[in-house]
Amino acid sequence: MCHVYFSAFGDTVIGSRVFLENKDAASRMIISDFSQEMLDPLFQFLVVTHKTTPDSADEEVIAFAKWCLPGAPINDPPPAEVWPANGELAVEFFTALTRGHRKHMGEKPHYYLGIIGTKKEFMRQGAASLLIRWGLDKADAAGQPCFLEATVKGKGLYEKFGYRTVGEDVFDWPERRTVEAYMVRDAKTDGVPNGH
Repeated sequence: MCHVYFSAFGDTVIGSRVFLENKDAASRMIISDFSQEMLDPLFQFLVVTHKTTPDSADEEVIAFAKWCLPGAPINDPPPAEVWPANGELAVEFFTALTRGHRKHMGEKPHYYLGIIGTKKEFMRQGAASLLIRWGLDKADAAGQPCFLEATVKGKGLYEKFGYRTVGEDVFDWPERRTVEAYMVRDAKTDGVPNGH
């Protein structure tokens, strides 16, 4: 999944400055974090694969998502020295996202799309939609709201699924200004799911 992560987020300030500057350390961090969370029933990892050739048994992961189920903790990010590169930048960014998550959802049970990424060459072909729908179907069945953080690039897709922006954080970095939106999809009401 690391190659998908690097492809999906390499053009962001955080992706390029924190993860791509030290891919070996980034791969170790991603594998370690994901491996621990995969053992926890409050986290669901999903992948979309693609056959390398129609007759091949070989498949490559082209997209992945991590859904955090109701009851999953909203953890503070690790300290600066744990990050692959530019730890202070990572702590600034992920602390803001954690603060926004807590502000907008608090202790309310909800489904949280913690991360979703698609390899660049497979973007806009439906892989992300499959991964999003999985969580929305679970949330609708449970009557729970959903939450996520979105880049400007991803916001439109989430709006198609019924998410709405409830807040933003703006990061004015030397490379460029980055805006992260906090988005909520309300719980299913009157038997009618939102955004389907």
